Amino acid sequence: MSKDFQLGWPCPHLTVEEVVSLGNDRRSLDVRQPVGGSATVRVLANDEVFIPQGGLYSSAQLFSTISGPYDMVENENVLTIEGPGGSQTFSFSVVGHTRLTATQVLKELAAKQLTVAQATEQNGHLVFYDNTHVGNESFINISGTASNSLGFGNLTSKCSSDRQCGARGSLIYPGWQLHLKEDTITNRFPKFIAPVRSNPIFKVTYAVPPNRCLRCGGTRIENDFRYDTAGQLLEIENEDLLYQACLKIILTDKGTNPYHPWYGTSIRSRIGSKAISGVATVISEDVRRALAKLQTLQTEQAKYQSVSFKERIYAVQRVDVAPHVQNPTVFKVDVAIQNASAEPIDLSIVYTVPEVVAMMGSNGLMLGAEAVGLEAGQAAKFFAELAAPRFVTDK
Repeated sequence: MSKDFQLGWPCPHLTVEEVVSLGNDRRSLDVRQPVGGSATVRVLANDEVFIPQGGLYSSAQLFSTISGPYDMVENENVLTIEGPGGSQTFSFSVVGHTRLTATQVLKELAAKQLTVAQATEQNGHLVFYDNTHVGNESFINISGTASNSLGFGNLTSKCSSDRQCGARGSLIYPGWQLHLKEDTITNRFPKFIAPVRSNPIFKVTYAVPPNRCLRCGGTRIENDFRYDTAGQLLEIENEDLLYQACLKIILTDKGTNPYHPWYGTSIRSRIGSKAISGVATVISEDVRRALAKLQTLQTEQAKYQSVSFKERIYAVQRVDVAPHVQNPTVFKVDVAIQNASAEPIDLSIVYTVPEVVAMMGSNGLMLGAEAVGLEAGQAAKFFAELAAPRFVTDK
């Protein structure tokens, strides 16, 4: 019994962390594909932070320029802290000359119920920060006779570059919106509302319209490896293996495998031909020829490897090809196969080449549709069906 990796999956049409360069205007993110919707967009900067659509802002943080222990004097023991929630004034318990560590200062502020800001220490330095607001609305101001002793400036006299007495939140990255590229209707891309000042590495995750998806080529089925929770590649066997093997050879463009140029079919090159009845016949022959090649391949494989009856083709019972009722460029292929264990395997494929669309004639009907019996007044139904997945496999 042989096994193969499971390859066919419904495509999520999601591009994950595409590395994107910033445009010359320092606002545009030049993604490769059109963005399906703003709700699916995630902009990552430097592999560190996600930039919300409204922009990324910092909150106010004020660091002391010196580390503890701090020399406190009895008559210079008052500290005023101001934030968005108001201001508070604290008097430290100092008699004469006292040395306090950063931890001791924080404990006394906590005991006196500091609420207008949050306080912590980093490597012996005091840090006050606002956790209620961001951007310009976020601020911390320090004043009072004890501010200089604790490594801060004073709003009234000693606020300088080496002794900060205040801090305010700032804009890190501006917000972004989706914009249409010139001379397009649906080709949207993220664009910042203001120029980006720094030069980060941007990675963008976004959903793509199904017919423009590079993962599945517009077929709505993604062929790729996937892994289970243990990190092992997912595998299939028996009927599932036969089902996938038939789909692979039918849907592969013949000649695209340089080592096996015989592998695949020429269905893609048939779509769009004018002779509709002839196209259906040629597609049927392509499918039968490909399945016969697969049957021969399985016979050769059985000489060197155990191939179970359930995964081997015994007979191709039928191949039915019919164009879509409203669109002659879409074909439905029904294939019935019997495996060597006498179990039927049914393949149902709705196949179309992305970007190939039947033209509308002056009478309101698709050109060439009269040969397949198109009735007038069904355009709405036709476009509703096109909105459904173009590639469907049912077992």
